[in-house]
Amino acid sequence: MSSAFTYETDSAATEQSIVAAVESIDPEFPVRFVGFWTAVLMPFVFLSLLVIGVAQQSPELLGGLLVANVAGLVLGKDYKR
Repeated sequence: MSSAFTYETDSAATEQSIVAAVESIDPEFPVRFVGFWTAVLMPFVFLSLLVIGVAQQSPELLGGLLVANVAGLVLGKDYKR
């Protein structure tokens, strides 16, 4: 009987810890995640576009990517802090 009681106690504790972990997830986490990694990777995209010459042919693309980079910087500023 004691093993069944221990199992019920362990499963209840595990279930409570899972519920607590899910409740502690920040709903803004995906936005911060995408914003942070956009801000990190966008300069490499800029450099590659400059090297292959696409930036000179379509400056509006470069401007749009610059706006996306600034948005990523703003949205991802508190990621993993």
